[in-house]
Amino acid sequence: MTTDEIRPKQLRALLLLLFLVPLIPTAMMARFMVDALRGERSMAIERLEQSYRTALGSALNNSGSTDADGILRRIRDYTDAFVTARIVDEKGKHIAGERNPWGTPLAQALVPAQPGWMAVIHMKDSALLEQNVDEQRRIFAWTLGLTATGVICIAGLAVLALRRQLALQELKNTSVATVAHELRTPLASMRMLVDTLREGRYRGEEKLREYLDLIAAENDRLGRLSESFLTFSRLEKNARTMEFTEVSPGELASTAIQQMHGRLSTPGCAFTAHIAERLPTIRADHDALASALCNILENALKYTGPEKHIALHVEQADGGVVFRIKDNGVGIPEDQQRAIFRPFYQADQRLSRTREGCGLGLAIVQRIANEHHGKITVQSAPGGGTTFSLWLPL
Repeated sequence: MTTDEIRPKQLRALLLLLFLVPLIPTAMMARFMVDALRGERSMAIERLEQSYRTALGSALNNSGSTDADGILRRIRDYTDAFVTARIVDEKGKHIAGERNPWGTPLAQALVPAQPGWMAVIHMKDSALLEQNVDEQRRIFAWTLGLTATGVICIAGLAVLALRRQLALQELKNTSVATVAHELRTPLASMRMLVDTLREGRYRGEEKLREYLDLIAAENDRLGRLSESFLTFSRLEKNARTMEFTEVSPGELASTAIQQMHGRLSTPGCAFTAHIAERLPTIRADHDALASALCNILENALKYTGPEKHIALHVEQADGGVVFRIKDNGVGIPEDQQRAIFRPFYQADQRLSRTREGCGLGLAIVQRIANEHHGKITVQSAPGGGTTFSLWLPL
């Protein structure tokens, strides 16, 4: 199944499967660990019995005493504080030592110095057994934990990779749809105007000039569209190398204003610029930042009504220089203020939207800001205009 074929229901099922699959080996490992721990108790008892049989044999063979107390002291010298010893006769009658020992005998042997006597070793309580099992239990617990963590991490990485692949596929599909939509309008307009001119369906030189101006405007629109795609593609692939030099913020603002002069001086647009004096220079790529400012200004032009009021403020703030561009446009709802920086995002999702653009301008601005270790923020409310702030460190 390719990503082109994955639908929402299939995606949910696939993600659920990726979460459930790790539970199977984890559960099997847990079951194996439980069974292993049960067997470990029996193995621990066998190890203890073997160890104390050897210790008891050595104590009895090296004992020079013939009385019960002396034999018990010798046994204690060869064992430890976790066990107790007693002496019984061949019929099991108590002679010396612990009268009511805990648990079954760990080891027992005939006393060579006293025929008919038998020395028996018991555990004092369960502490000895638990101590021997605990170490193995910790090993099993760590193994199970690391196994489960590893499996879950692998599943998580698989989920992230799948989601990233789907996001890339969605971005690809969105970009294709956006390009098709944005290309269709100017191409249709240019085709209609060219056909009109070819057939001579115009009156006088004034109308001819008007049609040519419209064709030139649509051609400029296509140029801006292609330039946005090329810039975004180079930034995404890190193919654009920034050339950092000492740059004057005022000069940057003037360059952007000059590049946008034709559109900022149209009837109905009131543009003002306020550039603080004696601003410190910043290390930046002049052309990239000028392009970022142009994108913000173009965004302001696009989303304001017939009476446009746009202001550019440049000042020093928060240990850097900030470029603030304020407009009196339609504003941006709070729930969309983060989404507008996503590539190809359109606040107006209708196919009949009237505003041109491919949704790359602010995405390009954010990437340029990141390359300069700066940030782009937005303050806006529906109907209350928008202020974009591009902050760059000194």
